[in-house]
Amino acid sequence: MPKETCLHCDINKVVQRYIKGKDVVNVSDLVGRMAESLADLIVLGPEEEWGNLLAQAISDLGQAFLEKSGAVESDTTH
Repeated sequence: MPKETCLHCDINKVVQRYIKGKDVVNVSDLVGRMAESLADLIVLGPEEEWGNLLAQAISDLGQAFLEKSGAVESDTTH
């Protein structure tokens, strides 16, 4: 049975490969591109769920930011 992969870890690896070797990384532009990808994902869902999916994405982003910045304790293992 194949080992399950961690999607957010895989995404982070792609981003790291994208920025590797660049002298200057426009983090603002990169954040915008990732937000566009998230919007693309949201509109793959049923149209009547778009608002809920967007709200969930914003909530999850806020929680992840608080955990990654050390403002709150993380319950994730990686």
